[in-house]
Amino acid sequence: MASYDILGNIAIIKPEGKTKKQKLEEAKKLLKNPNIETVLEKATNVSGRLRTIKTRYILGEKTKIAKHRENGCVFKFNVETCYFSPRLSNDRKIVSEKIRKKDRVLVMFAGVGVYPIVINKLKNPREIVAVEIGKECCKYFWENLKLNHVNDKIKMIQGDVKKKVGSKLGKFDVIVMARPNLKESFLKYALLVSRKGTRIFYHLFCRDEELNKELDKLKKEAGKLGKKIKIIRSIPVGDIAPYKHRYRVEMRVL
Repeated sequence: MASYDILGNIAIIKPEGKTKKQKLEEAKKLLKNPNIETVLEKATNVSGRLRTIKTRYILGEKTKIAKHRENGCVFKFNVETCYFSPRLSNDRKIVSEKIRKKDRVLVMFAGVGVYPIVINKLKNPREIVAVEIGKECCKYFWENLKLNHVNDKIKMIQGDVKKKVGSKLGKFDVIVMARPNLKESFLKYALLVSRKGTRIFYHLFCRDEELNKELDKLKKEAGKLGKKIKIIRSIPVGDIAPYKHRYRVEMRVL
């Protein structure tokens, strides 16, 4: 795994096992990249339902506001108050490519709007509805809609998926669940707004040897809710720890 992440103009160093001098030297090297203006270090792990971190300033411009470009889009956000993973850029592209123009799409855990805006940019489906609980994320989501000139094409809902996703939203052809690493599956809420044939893109976190067991648990959970799902494929899209991955599970409601 890389020893740092680059979020547009900001690089965030992972400090494990590094002295202050080593971190400063790494920061100086990173600032030679003309796109990087600020170097921070990660002071805490991602925590809480909002998946936030704390950082410490090392070198460069003193800011925590990133401006990141990917998939032909631009995203602005605070690196401490808004979760963002540059490593999911390819996943966002792949998911977008599987969506059709006629689809009605729901994006849960939408963050600062990355999945819905990239989907709109690459595929421009019939409708996109996005739900995000974090007020700070929603503030930047709204700003990113304007930055990408799509503020009239995506419906943003601020609130808890458990309270906002229900029959009033209608049924969706595609549901994207870039789910946080929490114990709760949230599958129930996707199935509430699914119809026969709905495709669900679901993020699952587990050790590699536990994958089949976790997929079986999802099938059993759907069964208890009176639904059947077919697992189409499960693809690792991010390292969490040795032999532990974030998987994109693609499923279809039967």
